[in-house]
Amino acid sequence: MLKKATPKPTPRRRSASPRVSHPDQFDLLDVPEPTAVMITYSGRTVDLEEPDFAPFDIEDIARPLAYQCRFVGNTRTFFSVAQHCVLASRLAPEGYAYDALMHDSEEAFTGDWPTPWKARIGREVIRQAVEPIKRALAERFGFRHPEPKAVKLADQRALATELRDLCAPHRVNWRDLPAPDEATIQPLGPEEALADFLAHYQRLRPTS
Repeated sequence: MLKKATPKPTPRRRSASPRVSHPDQFDLLDVPEPTAVMITYSGRTVDLEEPDFAPFDIEDIARPLAYQCRFVGNTRTFFSVAQHCVLASRLAPEGYAYDALMHDSEEAFTGDWPTPWKARIGREVIRQAVEPIKRALAERFGFRHPEPKAVKLADQRALATELRDLCAPHRVNWRDLPAPDEATIQPLGPEEALADFLAHYQRLRPTS
């Protein structure tokens, strides 16, 4: 008896289903693996395996960053990823402020990975999983990728400053980090952090 051929999976596509009226949204019921698709606050959807950010606005990035707390909430007061990005932007050398502002843009879709989890899971494993998203965001919003060393240094200085100003006293060895910023962090709420991030974006973004 001949075996029946296994049907091929339906390719991902934008749905013409009457269930979905948003022009930038997939119908999750028509996607073979709906868990690979995320919905943004604005109603857009993104395929995490084959991301296309062409229809996305900066608010789709800024808002989730502003509502995420650094250190998965293990801070003495709320401090958002968006404010972290602004801090890194301020600490970056001339010519790298915009790249530093956008350096964690993928966390609008992945969440903020704490450094200890990156070390435990493996930085390269995480990097490979996130790479399609980061590359597509860099193409859409015009920041440099892979991340320049100057941006990484600004990110580390921001981290050192946050550990000093926001975290409980600890004995974790952070001696490999650069010196923190001299100024003390003044934490902002989500809406304030969102507005501040957008203001920096409008001022720093490439015009060409």
